[in-house]
Amino acid sequence: MMIAGLIDPSAGEIRIKDAKVAGPRREGGVVFQSPVLLPWRTVLQNVLFPIELLKLPRRQYEPRAMDLLRMAKIDEFSGLLPRQLSGGMRQRVAICRALVHDPSILLMDEPFSALDAITRDEMAVELQRIWQANRKTVIFVTHSIREAAFLSDRVLVMARRPATIIDELPIDLPRPRAIAMTEDEAFNRLVRHLRNAIEASHAE
Repeated sequence: MMIAGLIDPSAGEIRIKDAKVAGPRREGGVVFQSPVLLPWRTVLQNVLFPIELLKLPRRQYEPRAMDLLRMAKIDEFSGLLPRQLSGGMRQRVAICRALVHDPSILLMDEPFSALDAITRDEMAVELQRIWQANRKTVIFVTHSIREAAFLSDRVLVMARRPATIIDELPIDLPRPRAIAMTEDEAFNRLVRHLRNAIEASHAE
């Protein structure tokens, strides 16, 4: 939320491309824990909502919005309301909405935490596919060690309050990644490393 400019840091400052973050910026797209879609708007209208807020030309961005929905494999539902979609589909709409104005940074705050285990795995694979097509910097907050290891190029482990970074682990697994790789020893070795770091911090 601080990186997005939605709340102020309690100390220090945040800089993106050497510019201080002093409020909401166009460089960031945010995906929240729940999709927070407007229930009276269609899928396409929800995706285009940031364009209206930024006072950008809607017609210019409609093709991009449809391209994103197509990439997320939900373009055929563009005219439906959020209540007509599954939880996973609603979260895909939220990701498309965050990307529609072409931000350089995608900020994701536990976006899959409310999904069941199978849908969560499917969304992790889907996010990886969308990331490979867009190549954005993604900062992804999660409490799932397995999810962090599967999605990341680099994992930062944070301690309990006061939150400090206690470990940094590069993830050198090849891409694209399939859920089946989570059964491999190389993957589970990374998971054990992260779990040990967290448990050591909690013990202290």
